Amino acid sequence: MKKRNISLKSKIEIQKIFKEGNLIRFSNLNLKMFFKSNNLIYSRLLVTFSKDFKGSVKRNRTRRLFKEVFRKRLELLEDRAVDFVFVVSYNRLNLTYFGIESLMKSLVLMV
Repeated sequence: MKKRNISLKSKIEIQKIFKEGNLIRFSNLNLKMFFKSNNLIYSRLLVTFSKDFKGSVKRNRTRRLFKEVFRKRLELLEDRAVDFVFVVSYNRLNLTYFGIESLMKSLVLMV
């Protein structure tokens, strides 16, 4: 079975999600989530950061955690194809794997 690319990379599609997609804000986590259904058979993810998120090590670790949780919890989204864009806006977050996992589970119920 071919590995699916879950990353959202097209600049045009990303801009379309920011303009036309729905927004959910998590003020206690300084996190925003944009989502929009797509015409594919699978869901995709983009994790981006605001300019005040300093430190590449923490930024890349956060990105890896989001992608891993998304990849493992993809079966929850099997019946829907949705593009997700997470905007993390503060670098003093202590986002753990289990914290992100519980966040993703609750988001699937909202979408």
